Amino acid sequence: MLAAISFFESALPVPILTDPFLIAAVLMDRARAVRLVILATVASVLGGMMAYFTAAYFLEALLRWMTPGMVTQFESLISNSEASIFLLSLLGAITPVPYTFAAWAIAVLEGSLLVFITASIIGRGFRYSVIGYCVYRFGPYATMYARRYIGLTSVLVIAAVVIFVWLKL
Repeated sequence: MLAAISFFESALPVPILTDPFLIAAVLMDRARAVRLVILATVASVLGGMMAYFTAAYFLEALLRWMTPGMVTQFESLISNSEASIFLLSLLGAITPVPYTFAAWAIAVLEGSLLVFITASIIGRGFRYSVIGYCVYRFGPYATMYARRYIGLTSVLVIAAVVIFVWLKL
């Protein structure tokens, strides 16, 4: 179930987060925390690849959905260098910005699939490892701390994205 949720959260633009399901799974079976983190990471990266291929192969239909201005803005924010593709993939994998949209943007820009996969494994692996470790280490108290600091974390992530966009303009 965790793998399916993680896959579809990454493959489709649906408002489902894997994180609460990973927390519940680790709380239910803390001995399998590492396995659950790896499962969520692999399924999420596979879902991201599905989103990438969907955008790459259905680019024509996607471009009809997107306005020319949207494509131009993507191109002006992100050069098609490996470093930019890596950074966009990493931001999409770690932050609350929908990972599916990052995969689509990279496919539209014809970014490197290998760079996308590498950054996705690092980003999603980091994100889910932090969650898995905190829940494993602190148990139910981890969710209490997560609720307490979610606002601060969201503000910091949004600030980082704004700074990135501002520097690219």
